[in-house]
Amino acid sequence: MTNGALQGLLYCGNILIPSLFPFMVLSSFAVKSGLSDIIGNILAPLTKKIFHIEGCAGAIILIGLVGGFPVGAKGVTTLYDEKRLKLESAQAVTMFLVGGGPGFIVAVIGNALYRDIFTGLILWGCQLVTQFFLGIFSCRKLIYKPSVSDDISYKKNEKALSTSIIEATESGIRGIISLCGLVIIFSCMYGLLEGLKFNDTFENILKLICLPEGIRKSIFPVIWEVTRGCNTCCLNAAPIWLISFALGWGGICVHFQIYALAEKLHISKLKFTLYRFAQGIISAVLTYICFLFYNPAQNVYTSFSVPSMHPGTGSFTGSIALIALCIVFTASVSQSDKSQRMR
Repeated sequence: MTNGALQGLLYCGNILIPSLFPFMVLSSFAVKSGLSDIIGNILAPLTKKIFHIEGCAGAIILIGLVGGFPVGAKGVTTLYDEKRLKLESAQAVTMFLVGGGPGFIVAVIGNALYRDIFTGLILWGCQLVTQFFLGIFSCRKLIYKPSVSDDISYKKNEKALSTSIIEATESGIRGIISLCGLVIIFSCMYGLLEGLKFNDTFENILKLICLPEGIRKSIFPVIWEVTRGCNTCCLNAAPIWLISFALGWGGICVHFQIYALAEKLHISKLKFTLYRFAQGIISAVLTYICFLFYNPAQNVYTSFSVPSMHPGTGSFTGSIALIALCIVFTASVSQSDKSQRMR
């Protein structure tokens, strides 16, 4: 259990904070500053015609696809809080805007695990295609109707730059602390289950249906947490399509992260779980087909663990410094604003 907590801390410091925190701040800033309206005006024809939702959601969809798993839910919730997105639209977008970003899929899985960036690009491409089709499906019953919020101009929504930055940073800090807490708790629980030999029991059950050893050893980590699942798949030489399933499924830990961020949206947990399972299956099938035509020149299954993370994915001390600087910055700007008001 102690080892699980340590692994969770290292995962937060090496992957979660440096890869997600900036995008969580950016998604909030885009809404609060009015930037989402500017980008939304460009993407509005697509979002309205394809997904039947408000144009301002275009920027959040774009950021969510690039940022990774919980970033989209954070941005959608912010849009809903700002009354820029209707509840039905927010719920529909949350169903499909869940997936790994290129920073994780290409840099960590492709480059660090498989030593082949193109492998990461294929995995990410399969995720994007799957999310696109699931988006059309989840929004199929929505009927776009122009509302008062669509007529609000960018200037009316625009806050002072310093205010937008402060609010977005504070929102990002609260969100990342919540996510890190969940990751550490789930890592502790995984360590406890390992100590109780639950993994071995689960593997023995799967052995009865004659699954290959690499798949047997990887399925429970895949179900539990996406990073650990991908790592285990690689260590056990599991098929690449199983990693694609892991990315689409997201892991129970990611599910709880989305539930926490999108609490105000009152999404159906059963429906959300079914969407994640469908995303995993479709992504796995697409990946299997793609790799029928692509054989990496160097198909190396490398040993990978959070402490020995590829330098490009960040560092624990750097993550701590990033959070500390954001807190100091927020406090200093807040104090500056107070001083100006007193004058």
